[in-house]
Amino acid sequence: MSKRSWYVFLTLCALIVISGMVYGAHQSKASFKELLLDHLKESEKVIEMNVGKNRFGPEEQVLKITDQDEIDRILNSFSEIKLRKSDSWNYDNDEYEIWLYTSNYRTFGIFFYSPDHIHIYNSTMRHKRYDWTYRITNDFDRSVLEGLFK
Repeated sequence: MSKRSWYVFLTLCALIVISGMVYGAHQSKASFKELLLDHLKESEKVIEMNVGKNRFGPEEQVLKITDQDEIDRILNSFSEIKLRKSDSWNYDNDEYEIWLYTSNYRTFGIFFYSPDHIHIYNSTMRHKRYDWTYRITNDFDRSVLEGLFK
């Protein structure tokens, strides 16, 4: 191979690696709105919300919420959450588990671990982004969740 061919080959390899890194960085960012709220159809309503605190622990508490205004208030407080893929989390603080049941028989799960980690489950979508745990990157006021159990 000539010297020029090697330069072309190395340039192509570098471009492939860089594009993979950019794509991976883009895929690791998300928002609560993008992962959950955008998947609710216009005609679809969340008809029930079950909120659990410290599930399967000695201080377990579970609330069932069916009031549409209260459900909307809670979901709106989550709508601006920005997320980034994370490989580690801890269980040092209270954990919250939220299950949303829609009028179209779809189920969504939201799991808050530690002060700043979240996992979202979508019963109808098997995309790899729903297997990831995310770190919350902007300010998120957990008082909405904590206030439910006072």
